[in-house]
Amino acid sequence: MFQLFYQSALQYNRFNIVTVKTSGEMSSARDLARYSLRVLFITFINMLGIPSYLTWFLLLQPLKLYNPKLFWKIESILFRSLLTVVTTWLYSGGYTIVESGDSLEGIMDDEAVVLVNHQSTSDVPVVMSAIHNKSLVSGRVMWVMDDIFKYTNFGWISYVHGDFFIVQGKEARSDSLEKLESHINSMYKTTFKKWIILFPEGGFLRKRRFRSQEFAKKNQLPVLQHVTLPRVGALKVIIDNLTPQTTANKDSLTPQTTANGGSPGVQESQSNQKTLKWIIDMTVGYPGATPYNSHGMFVGYWPPRKVQIHYRVYPMSDVPTDREGLTNWMYKRYQEKEVFLQEFYTKSKPLDESDEEKRYMSRIERRDLEMDVIVASLCYLFHVCSFIFFWYYLYSPVFRILGFFLSFIF
Repeated sequence: MFQLFYQSALQYNRFNIVTVKTSGEMSSARDLARYSLRVLFITFINMLGIPSYLTWFLLLQPLKLYNPKLFWKIESILFRSLLTVVTTWLYSGGYTIVESGDSLEGIMDDEAVVLVNHQSTSDVPVVMSAIHNKSLVSGRVMWVMDDIFKYTNFGWISYVHGDFFIVQGKEARSDSLEKLESHINSMYKTTFKKWIILFPEGGFLRKRRFRSQEFAKKNQLPVLQHVTLPRVGALKVIIDNLTPQTTANKDSLTPQTTANGGSPGVQESQSNQKTLKWIIDMTVGYPGATPYNSHGMFVGYWPPRKVQIHYRVYPMSDVPTDREGLTNWMYKRYQEKEVFLQEFYTKSKPLDESDEEKRYMSRIERRDLEMDVIVASLCYLFHVCSFIFFWYYLYSPVFRILGFFLSFIF
């Protein structure tokens, strides 16, 4: 089913590339038909895939008590399958991810924070597309996202997966950081996750640019156009809770013991072994400095294009952990992002050609990320078959029982 959809969509994009639509343009009947079919297909898959994942998650709860490591490994495979499904919506629309920079091959099983510049709603599916083929790490990520995302259809998945939803705004900032610290200790450390994906700018570029520039002028900082000055609060909380020095300090200040006066149990020991090893700086560049929105990409409304992603990997030994040092380090990284994106937007210079810094990891050749159609088709097939099985043996019996009891009330 997906293979037919994917191939037909690519065929259309190859020979019938639509032009950029102005406000006064009318979409052709063929375009409208294609958009409608894609909307119906994506809605259909959402109606099957989301219940499928959530049902498996609930049915596997006994395994979580008996063998949590196996449970979260299975969950990571389920989550990765959904990321693959989302990725197909971009690729079938003609949107390709081009990656460059430092190799991630040797660190995909290490604890790391991924820092991403934030431009539009398309950033999340674009990052999903970039990591969907990065081994099992794509299923073992913890996303730190705006709280509003929790109320979307995929927000249900993210919630049970263990992602963190941060409330924006100065009034809620302190409370949000306290909740993030609690979430790291209760969820990230105990669910065998590896990467934390963070958008440090705290909002979309178009919404934050003016305030960021005003702040920069007031504090004699560089005025940035293509990124905004990052906020370091969330990263500081992550570093404080996932570095050995801080952990040791915290343990000495607030020693924990079990009910019988001994040392903490196995779960606590596993938690303490989680140590942040890398910072992965990910720069996302959209041709023409015009990021699309995610819904337009999903339905294939926007013209096909290649989105560039550039990685820079830094070991934690190179990253300051005090607030002032970390702030300066982050500002410098984002000033460098500004240069990369300026060259990319004005001269069409690939991001990797502007990056001349020598770092720890070896470089990869710039390359287009390919979609494995067979793997994607198997992901679709799994969720469709799972939904059909659950419908006949779980959902329908439950609905009949509920209907029986409701018949006495109404």
